[in-house]
Amino acid sequence: MDVTSTSTDLIIALPVKADVATFTDEKAFEDLYEKIVKKVGEHVPDVSTKVGRDAIASLAYKVARTKTTLDKQGKDLTEEWRKNTSKVNATRNTISERLEALQKTVRQPLTDWEVAEDARIDKHQAALDTLLSHVTLTVRPSEELRTMLASVDATIVDDSWDEFRDRADLAKADALAALTRLIAIAEKQEADARELAELRAEREAREAAEQAKQDEEARAEEERQAEQRQKEQAERIEREAREQAERDAQARIDAAEKEAREANERAERAAADERQRIADEQAAQVAEQQRREADIEHRRTVNNTVVNALVACAEISPDQARKIVAHMVSGLIPNVTFHY
Repeated sequence: MDVTSTSTDLIIALPVKADVATFTDEKAFEDLYEKIVKKVGEHVPDVSTKVGRDAIASLAYKVARTKTTLDKQGKDLTEEWRKNTSKVNATRNTISERLEALQKTVRQPLTDWEVAEDARIDKHQAALDTLLSHVTLTVRPSEELRTMLASVDATIVDDSWDEFRDRADLAKADALAALTRLIAIAEKQEADARELAELRAEREAREAAEQAKQDEEARAEEERQAEQRQKEQAERIEREAREQAERDAQARIDAAEKEAREANERAERAAADERQRIADEQAAQVAEQQRREADIEHRRTVNNTVVNALVACAEISPDQARKIVAHMVSGLIPNVTFHY
């Protein structure tokens, strides 16, 4: 019967059933640990190739599986041999701590390579993103764009870019093309702006000359109109004096007629006001009478509702219920208030 495990997942062969000495005899464990260390020492780590990196990962995995197997054997042993539980658990902890440390040591070359690899890729990606950022730029001053073009053109793309070289070549070409196109657009816009400024200056000069001519003509016209206004003013003063005399006479006539008309209107308004006052008093009296009648009807309805409720719930006669309601309304029943 085979009593030794030959699993390829383990760093060394282990008994199928836990060896008690491994967990109770410190020397026995040290001998086992030395075998594991020796086996690990036979491996020469190489991170320069994928095969080498995979070998490191596989070795670290075997160390971890050996730790897990021994730990499980220790657990099984504690079930069979409770008297040695404390010692076995201590050995398990030692196994876990040492083999985890060994696992970390074995894998450290691969871990260091992975960290360096991530940093290398991040550096290349950042440089690539910088080149690509020029492809999506919008138009800005041509001088600023020419500075960017010089910076991109000075970017060296060689084997130092590693596997990013092809993408860097394309990104640089795209960035140079985009910046060249933007510079042409910016220079055209700037030239158009200069031409527009020159045309605007010429137009303003023409407009100033035209305005000066118009101002001179306006002054001459104003002088002519001033003379005309003086003549017309003299004629107007004479005409207004004559018209004012006529208006004064007519105003006296109109005032007399207005006074008579206003006196008649005041008398008519006084009579109308009196008629309205009488009508308002009569309307108020009718409204008050209607309000009183409505209030009486409302009270009668509420009282009848309460009477009916008392008859229904207390099984008393309607006369008795009406007397109770009458006492409530009159305030003859203490602590009872009747609201409509």
